[in-house]
Amino acid sequence: MSNGLFSLIFIFQPLIGSLLIDPRYHTYEEMVQEIDSIAALYPQIVKIETLGFSTRDSLEIYGVKISDNPRIKEDEPAILFNGVHHAEEILSAEVCLYLLNDLVSKYGADSAITYWINNSEIWIIPILNPEGHNVVMNGIDTIWRKNKRDNNNNGFFDLDSDGVDLNRNYDFNWEQGGSSDPASEYYRGPYPFSENETNIIKALAQENHFVFDICYHNVRTGQGELVYYPWRWGNQFAIDHPFIKRIADTLASNIINDAGNGTYVSIYGYATEGNARNWLYGVYGTFAYTIEVSRSCHPPGYLVDSICRRNLAGAYYLLERMFGSGITGIITDSVTNQPLVAEVRINGYYDSTLAPRLSEAHYGRYRRILNPGVYSIKFIKEGYEVKTFDSVVVNPGIMTILNVKLRPLGIGEKKEKSISDKRCLEIFPNPFRKNLTIRYTVQDAGSMIHDPQCTLPDVTLKIYDVDGRMVRNFSRLTVNGGQSTILWDGTDNSGNILPTGIYLIELKEKNYHEIKKVNLLR
Repeated sequence: MSNGLFSLIFIFQPLIGSLLIDPRYHTYEEMVQEIDSIAALYPQIVKIETLGFSTRDSLEIYGVKISDNPRIKEDEPAILFNGVHHAEEILSAEVCLYLLNDLVSKYGADSAITYWINNSEIWIIPILNPEGHNVVMNGIDTIWRKNKRDNNNNGFFDLDSDGVDLNRNYDFNWEQGGSSDPASEYYRGPYPFSENETNIIKALAQENHFVFDICYHNVRTGQGELVYYPWRWGNQFAIDHPFIKRIADTLASNIINDAGNGTYVSIYGYATEGNARNWLYGVYGTFAYTIEVSRSCHPPGYLVDSICRRNLAGAYYLLERMFGSGITGIITDSVTNQPLVAEVRINGYYDSTLAPRLSEAHYGRYRRILNPGVYSIKFIKEGYEVKTFDSVVVNPGIMTILNVKLRPLGIGEKKEKSISDKRCLEIFPNPFRKNLTIRYTVQDAGSMIHDPQCTLPDVTLKIYDVDGRMVRNFSRLTVNGGQSTILWDGTDNSGNILPTGIYLIELKEKNYHEIKKVNLLR
């Protein structure tokens, strides 16, 4: 082929593409213009961010953040909607853009949408794979699936050997999914997260700890109008199956199918693929869903708005569900009150093979989506005392709030005894119901033990609840024959009866510091 003919072909590629793809579908440039226009119209609730650049062509990949304070990271639940992991699935970008337009245009007019925007952080990535999207829209290959990674390093874009299937490039069972053959349309890449595009999702998830995610796809082969959820792994469902499937069922039932005679259907996906859905759930606990929009890859343009509009109901169900039944709170250090990244385990719904479910770093906030019921919840952080709450009630339709203070080990746990003195703090009985005996014994403390009764200098005895609040303070301790004995009746400084629970008895002296735990029963 002559260079002149080669050049002519590529000069006319955009024209060929426009004939092959219905003009209702956005080009990459049209998408950029549209989101820029939206950001200019609604600057108080919309921020556009360049999240990164595509692997080969260095095209900007944009994220749209919608919130009442979009330039601030707030203590609010976050949700992610994304399209065009696969280049030919151009309808997924249209669903994202339609959703974006509907949200911003109804802010202040629709009470539900206004509430969601004011109280959450909504992220939309319309086109994750812009260079592959261009291959399709320009008519180079309208069924192209991958990005344009130069697998053979020859400097040219080869349809028969280049590109990575982005939805097989995530680092969760990466080696079990897709193909190791660069020529395959399911090529998973040379290693997990080899592609800029998947690293964008990784970084965004690390920053935001998404409660929910929808990866919009639309089928070229196989069955459409499905909602996939994680997962089936061999003969086992995901540990959160009772929660994640109920949401998938409701999500699917909210979306009317193209024929108008039914709804989408929920179905589990398999864990043995390195896709975004499995990675988001496996690593961050995000309830991530893949929606196969419509029954065809490129439905006619006159159907696009109807398909997008019907998919709004599914997106809006998840936005509302973020504020439904579950448990949330802030985890802090009981001494410094600083936020902590700590593990949150729902007893009975814990899988040791998965990454721990952690609170986020900005505020120490954790969120767990649960069905209504009664749960036992454990909070774990290395270097801190483990704290468990039993009989935590999760009610329908609202979040249960449980803030937690974790006490550092070594703070108040160690015993510091002087070389010349032997001291001992005793408590009994333990557990107790009415009265607790607290005994402090001093041996070999000079003239102190010979004085029948004297006040111990610089000694404090205080009682704390498990959240670090001081409930009782015994300010003057006296020793009689080397011992000081106090009876505590389980009341606070004001004489109020304290509830059942664990309390900490702390005794401090210049060269001595000890804490004992006691269980008060009512």
